[in-house]
Amino acid sequence: MDKFLLLLLLLAVFPFVFFQGVATTCMVCSLFRKGKCMAGKGNCTVEEGPGCRTRDIFYFNIRDGFRYNHTQLDCSNECKSWKLIRGDLKVSSFCCKDEDFCNKYRGKSLYWKPR
Repeated sequence: MDKFLLLLLLLAVFPFVFFQGVATTCMVCSLFRKGKCMAGKGNCTVEEGPGCRTRDIFYFNIRDGFRYNHTQLDCSNECKSWKLIRGDLKVSSFCCKDEDFCNKYRGKSLYWKPR
């Protein structure tokens, strides 16, 4: 009888343990430069939303074109990969999810090429 009650209890708890929304933890930093967070360091959690966001900020100068300035890391409910160029400013946004700290800045992409 005790084994039967234990089995019923396990069957009742199983869906709550294994089928609940998986949370993703993301890095937060409002000013990431030269391999470290200079301002606004922390973490955030995305329950079911799109995920962790990485935004690279570039500024234009006549001699070198667009040059990397800093990165911003955060959580976003409306996270989409996009690129914006407006005047002397370029912002590249990348998203990831389903892996904790997937937006950890790892340096320039091997596939990134200036235009």
